[in-house]
Amino acid sequence: MLQYRSHQENLLVEERMDEKLTQLQVFVDQLAATPHGRAELENRTKRFGDCQRIEGETSGQFYSRLRLWLDRDIERPKPRRRHSERTGD
Repeated sequence: MLQYRSHQENLLVEERMDEKLTQLQVFVDQLAATPHGRAELENRTKRFGDCQRIEGETSGQFYSRLRLWLDRDIERPKPRRRHSERTGD
């Protein structure tokens, strides 16, 4: 069933997405202010590329893309075992 939203309802949805995006960007800024958080963001940028807003992108679109970028799992390299551990020597 299709739902029709009035212009006013669409504006409210867009306003809510702007608020959510602002909150998420504040979180990213706070993360960047700590050494561990900065390293995490740099690692994500190296692995997935930069996540900046694209011209013409709506707040909802960018929020979704940034949220996905932040939520993606980063595979951590497995610690290398020493030669003696691998061979039993």
